[in-house]
Amino acid sequence: MKMCDLPKDMAEEVLCRIPVTSLRPIRSTCKRWNKLSRCGVFAKKHLAHQAEESKEGRLVVMMMDYRVFLMRFNLSNKSCVVEREARLIGPDGSDQLDVCGIFHCDGLLLCIPKGHSRLVVWNPYWGQTRWIEHTHNCHLVDKYRCSYTYALGYDRNSKSHKVLRFIDYLSHFVEFKIYDFSSDSWRIILDLFPRTWMIRYGERGLSLKGNTYWFASDTDRQSTNGFLVCFDFTRETFGPPLSLPRVASFQDTVSLSSVREDQLVVLFQTADILTFEIWISTKIGDDPNAVSWNNKFFLSANIKQLIHPQWQFPASASFFIGEEKKVAVVFDKDTDIRNPTREVAYIIGVDGSLKEAADVRECADRYCDAFLCSYVPSLVQLN
Repeated sequence: MKMCDLPKDMAEEVLCRIPVTSLRPIRSTCKRWNKLSRCGVFAKKHLAHQAEESKEGRLVVMMMDYRVFLMRFNLSNKSCVVEREARLIGPDGSDQLDVCGIFHCDGLLLCIPKGHSRLVVWNPYWGQTRWIEHTHNCHLVDKYRCSYTYALGYDRNSKSHKVLRFIDYLSHFVEFKIYDFSSDSWRIILDLFPRTWMIRYGERGLSLKGNTYWFASDTDRQSTNGFLVCFDFTRETFGPPLSLPRVASFQDTVSLSSVREDQLVVLFQTADILTFEIWISTKIGDDPNAVSWNNKFFLSANIKQLIHPQWQFPASASFFIGEEKKVAVVFDKDTDIRNPTREVAYIIGVDGSLKEAADVRECADRYCDAFLCSYVPSLVQLN
């Protein structure tokens, strides 16, 4: 009996054991398996099985040297094992698409190609992409040497996904636009003013329950106060400033991650003494602006002693935490500050020790920081 001739229930058992990132070549094996793997009932069963398998490793999206990969980090062994599982394929079937930014929400990836001429949203589970055309105020972007910041979210009522694109260059050029998947069109948001804060270029937002959080700071040049702001994709507006568990300014490293899709995680590293801390919020419910923090930090460490006397992670350092393993995994270049050649995962324990500096891969561009975010497969259809 050929594999393609297996009974349906047996074929489902076989396909359920196929990694999420290997479905695309499997679908091309035979028409029957292609049809079965695209069935909603099977997809839910497959994702449930994969959720159990994922306990052995963290599936993440990484952007390195302008390419987008799905990677698995296995922290269950004595040393960290890094495996590459998939790569973003462009509309022409090649993998030569240069990407300068990514954003994850609800199992979808918003990828910003170099040049920003078009955006692409990718669902790695279905192997689907959706290209989005958009216009630029090129003369203003060039004049002020600024660039756009992006986020992906969804309306909690209609479940329609949306893209937020903005430049927050107060007194010179401010523009906030929304792209709605349901209407396939862009529109300007006008009711965001006045504000007394700004999101600086380079800050990476974090999607949680369809909304996006950013680190922001006062527009008053005399103030160094930092806080979080949340963009609500249902109401299409920002909420009030949200307090952080400790004082932070825009000179510090402040970065966001999440656990279990309902808690924020914030990484702090002060610019002066390089103190490193990670804090976890309590669970966030229906109100995205109701954010509170646990009474004690998850992790604290002295980076001067662990890595390098002058080591400071990038402003929006990529990281995730492993609660069961009691570690944080932070991504940066190797310790050759003048000429780094490797992407490294620094694994720091809750006891403040450096467990491992795991080699991820060679970096071709010393100025292009690797970016990582956790990935959870999604059944959302793009086409």
